[in-house]
Amino acid sequence: MGNEIMIKMANFSAYPSGREDEDGAFNGTRFRETILRPAIEAAKQNGQVVCVSLENVLSFGSSFLEEAFGGLVRKGIADKKFLKSHLIIDPGKPSYERYKDVIFQYINDAKVA
Repeated sequence: MGNEIMIKMANFSAYPSGREDEDGAFNGTRFRETILRPAIEAAKQNGQVVCVSLENVLSFGSSFLEEAFGGLVRKGIADKKFLKSHLIIDPGKPSYERYKDVIFQYINDAKVA
């Protein structure tokens, strides 16, 4: 098995937003539970890293990013140390570098529930 699990966020949605199902179909909880969680669990089991590409996503809701990525810590799926060493965010273009920074800030700020 390769060392990297690749996730293309644009395959989930070009406009991901919201936290919960009430906020729409392409929300942070759904992304975390159906895409991120299985990838993170596989990475833990197999010694891999997870690379999330932001390329071709046209817009991000801040609540989506916080729920999807901060929720990994809050829900006990992965701790901050693991995510800092096993999660790669590929912004896809220079203007999306800020989203990479925001994602890691949400992870850093998250508290285990």
